[in-house]
Amino acid sequence: MMTTRGTFATAALAGLLSLGLSGCGDSTDTAGGTGPATTTTTTAAADPKTALASSTKAMKEGNYAFGVDGPGAVVTGLVHLPSKSAKLAIDASAESFTMKLEFVITNPNRWVRMSSNGKSMLSKGAPGDTWFHVDTTKLKKGSDLDLDLSKPDVIDVGALLAAASDAKGDSKTITGTIDGTKVKSPDGFLDNDTLEGMGAGAAKLPYTAKLDDKGRLTELVIDAPASEASQTPAGKWTFTVTGYGEQAALTKPTGKVKELPSGSYAMLNA
Repeated sequence: MMTTRGTFATAALAGLLSLGLSGCGDSTDTAGGTGPATTTTTTAAADPKTALASSTKAMKEGNYAFGVDGPGAVVTGLVHLPSKSAKLAIDASAESFTMKLEFVITNPNRWVRMSSNGKSMLSKGAPGDTWFHVDTTKLKKGSDLDLDLSKPDVIDVGALLAAASDAKGDSKTITGTIDGTKVKSPDGFLDNDTLEGMGAGAAKLPYTAKLDDKGRLTELVIDAPASEASQTPAGKWTFTVTGYGEQAALTKPTGKVKELPSGSYAMLNA
């Protein structure tokens, strides 16, 4: 799957703050467009529980844009499984520190840029808009850049909905609670570690799901308590899915593109 981890933004910030900004010694990416309209058509179900269970079927085509807006971090991206390409951008903040981390993947290649205050965090002296090509043979198995697009639901909302204890409403707006203790999502943004850190509060997480006219999930909002494990404050987690069947294959970023310095792999593999 596309391993992203619910605690990734927080962990990245903590790690980079401890390392400092010393680092070691083309700027816009292509997206959107119109791809083949092969997205699975989901018929809206009358029963809210059935509708909820069917709402992520169209994501199996792996052709959509997504967003995750959670406490401390905002994520945007898209996946185009037919071409095995994807992109991801994380804007994170902690106290007075801000960071932007971006990936572009066109398997087997991938590029990354990480910046703070207009400066690259991957190479000393490099501008913040510099992309770095990653040598995947130097990536540690299981590291945050060891990304696999074999699972279409890259934000793992299916795992969250599968743990819904109840579902009320109609085929467009569904509400209820999610039992976070039953969620099986080791690599999602709202992952098992984050949920376990919520303690007893994870057992009843209020949610609101919105579906489009074809019964496809467009938004999932979960109201969650703080998690000690990931140092994530209480707040709402909003997952959005848009542009079903409308994405196009990504290509190499343009602008400033360099090879990732050898010393940066230690930080990315940590």
